[in-house]
Amino acid sequence: MPVKPHMSWAALMVATALLVGCGGGSDSAPTGQTETIPPAAEADASNAATRESETPFAASVSLDTRPINAANASDAIVQINDRDEARRMLAAQSGQNFDELLIDVSWPYTNCTDAASLIPPPKKSWRLFSLPVGEWPQNTDFARITYSSVDEELSPGTPEHGASKQSIGIYISSGTPDVDALKDMYTNEQLAPMMLQPGPYNYPIRKTPPGFPGRGVLLGDYFVQLDGTGKDMDAYFATIIKCGIDSGLLAPGIDASTLMDNP
Repeated sequence: MPVKPHMSWAALMVATALLVGCGGGSDSAPTGQTETIPPAAEADASNAATRESETPFAASVSLDTRPINAANASDAIVQINDRDEARRMLAAQSGQNFDELLIDVSWPYTNCTDAASLIPPPKKSWRLFSLPVGEWPQNTDFARITYSSVDEELSPGTPEHGASKQSIGIYISSGTPDVDALKDMYTNEQLAPMMLQPGPYNYPIRKTPPGFPGRGVLLGDYFVQLDGTGKDMDAYFATIIKCGIDSGLLAPGIDASTLMDNP
């Protein structure tokens, strides 16, 4: 069998030199050349900055804490709900936490002719926060609202701040069995002394045990009920009764001459 001749030493050296000169399959870039590859981190940072600049919440949503001068309680609730919706949108889009807005709210309170118009605006240091419109109707026969109060000089989350919280609920209705029962009390000479007692402006109100956290009165055809934690309960009650008296909402059997000018 013929034997293949061996490659000479010189030929082997030449082949090796050629292999090295051509790169020999190495992954390294040839000397003197720079491979340009955009760093992934820089690309991600650039994209994040672009996305942040395109986020619309900073330009389209702001926290509006200006006082609200509403037409009535219903209008006030709508405006408060709009402000609170803006607050929640900003919180969701920014990832930050925003407390409920402390907004001064008022509306005219001089002509009380039905359930809705008997609702007084919140008093000083009291707040109206967002309420589900469907659950808190404001119309001629039924009206409801609730106010909250807290010492705003105290730090939120502290025991003192929590202990200072107060609430008042106002419920006004007409055409209900409670209204019919109260009309019987006001017109029945035997029931009235047992079930009623003098209230603000000497107007007869529903008799309650001492310290009871509620008030009740019939103004015209409207049963007004208040409940809550006590603070300013009588002040709200007197305000409603005064507006009812001034507007001619007297329960059956009430003699206007027996009423007083001061609570």
